[in-house]
Amino acid sequence: MGDDSRSHVDVLTDAIKMELEGKDYFERASQRMSVPHARDMFIGLVKQEQRHVDVLSEQLRRLEGGSGWASIGDALESSPDVPRTSVFQDKGLKRIVLREGAGELEVLELAMEVEKKSIEYYRSAGAASDDPKAREVYSWLVEEEKGHLTIIRAEHDLRAQSRFYYGSAEFSLEVE
Repeated sequence: MGDDSRSHVDVLTDAIKMELEGKDYFERASQRMSVPHARDMFIGLVKQEQRHVDVLSEQLRRLEGGSGWASIGDALESSPDVPRTSVFQDKGLKRIVLREGAGELEVLELAMEVEKKSIEYYRSAGAASDDPKAREVYSWLVEEEKGHLTIIRAEHDLRAQSRFYYGSAEFSLEVE
């Protein structure tokens, strides 16, 4: 990638799409959760994905304007408000497919895949960049997404171990 700003613009444009797709998925996933803490977890992830969109949009705005990369601190401080309306019609974004009858474990497994994809994308983008500020931003995003993956995996593992599937606990009330 080097310092070729066009390739950075492409990477940032794709990253924004990826974050918006993840945000949309987490919004839909929150509606599939039967317990409040799991709904709240996904709603929190929606807000964090929007923050990523804001930071990436600020970097894209700077690069397109010829300013170069901002540090992660500056980008967080000056990131613009990005329209929260549905961008899927006008941006050509794709929706992450969730089976109609998917249970909560399946929803969580797909959420983990979303985060793994993001981590790999940002790791690769950071490794390919010669710009220290770009590497800093990508590294920050990797750590953010790793944190999300940890949270989702913990919820998944809790449910898998407790046999909490499809919105109801599967247990027996029989007394021996």
